[in-house]
Amino acid sequence: MMSVHLQPPVRSLRMVSALPKLISLTILLAVIPLGTGCSPAPPQQTDTSNAELDISLGDLGDAWVIEANLGGTLFLAPSNVERQGKIEFLVGPEEPGINLVAAVETHREDIESRPDGVYSGAQELTGPMGTAFYSRGRFKGADGTVEETRLLSIHPRSSRIVEMVYRYPAGDDSSERVGELIELFAEVE
Repeated sequence: MMSVHLQPPVRSLRMVSALPKLISLTILLAVIPLGTGCSPAPPQQTDTSNAELDISLGDLGDAWVIEANLGGTLFLAPSNVERQGKIEFLVGPEEPGINLVAAVETHREDIESRPDGVYSGAQELTGPMGTAFYSRGRFKGADGTVEETRLLSIHPRSSRIVEMVYRYPAGDDSSERVGELIELFAEVE
C-alpha cells in the first residue's frame, strides 16, 4: 500500500500566516487617522464671558456658536454653517454723557460712505440694559451685497457703548436676522 502525504500549497500557507497581519493593519488604520491634510476640529469654545469687554452672554441656545473669544474680541456665528453671518461685540471707551442717537448717525454715515451703501433706518428699543437702538444698512462687499445691523446700547456696568454688529449676506427680508439680534441682546449681561 502506498501512503500519500498531501501538503498544502505554499501559497496557502503564506496567505494564512498573512491574515493576522492584515487584520492588525485594518484595525490600526481604523483607529489612526490618515494624513489627509484634515485635522480634527478644535474644541468648541463655551465660555461666554469676556473680561476685557466686561460682558458675558446668557443662554446662546442652539442657534449660535462662539467663533472667537480672546482679549477684546468676541464673535458669534450661526451654528448652521449654511446660514452665513457673524456677530461682533464692540465696547467703546469710557465717556461721560453717552449719546446713542449720535452713534446711530455715525453708523448711517459709515454705511452711506461704502460702495453702493444704502442706509435703511434705525429704531429705538428698550431692553434689560435700558434704551437701545438698532440701525441697519447695506453695502457692496467682496462677496456681494452685505447687510449690517448694529444694536447699540449703554454698557451694563460702565459709561461705554456696547455694539453688537451683525453682518450677513443681504436678502429680500431681514426681519428674521434683526429679530435674532434683538433676542441675543436680551442675553447680554
